[in-house]
Amino acid sequence: MGTIQKAIDLITKATEEDRNKNFEEAVKHYDQAIQYFIHAIKYEAQGERQKETIRQKVEEYLKRYQQIKEFLKDSREGKKVKDNGSKDGDDSDEDVEKKKMQDKLQGAIVMEKPNVKWTDIAGLESAKEALKEAVILPIKFPQLFTEDQSQEKI
Repeated sequence: MGTIQKAIDLITKATEEDRNKNFEEAVKHYDQAIQYFIHAIKYEAQGERQKETIRQKVEEYLKRYQQIKEFLKDSREGKKVKDNGSKDGDDSDEDVEKKKMQDKLQGAIVMEKPNVKWTDIAGLESAKEALKEAVILPIKFPQLFTEDQSQEKI
């Protein structure tokens, strides 16, 4: 199973637990899923469009993860959470875990395009061919990999 699929499975579990108000479990799954997504951005994402899509989703999941963490922290400390999401009591500095997760996400963003060619990679011919078929061809010829909307469905 690929990293992206594992991340999707974990995020599905996280959202299920979140909906069922099992916040402790949801936080664990969100944390793991975010880690897998970050790994996928760094090493497996197929093109900039997919990386950007994953980044946007990770930011959404990270926000929800942080909301739940704050809620759990506040409920342990006995603070009341107001309807608007703010807490009774003093506002604390930025949460250490929030900063850590944001740093990891920032580390996954590649700022420059590496200058690596297929010829720079020795061996692994079948892996290179599989990548070309799965990544390069759909980017160069997207019309071949999308369902033709003009055809009548029978």
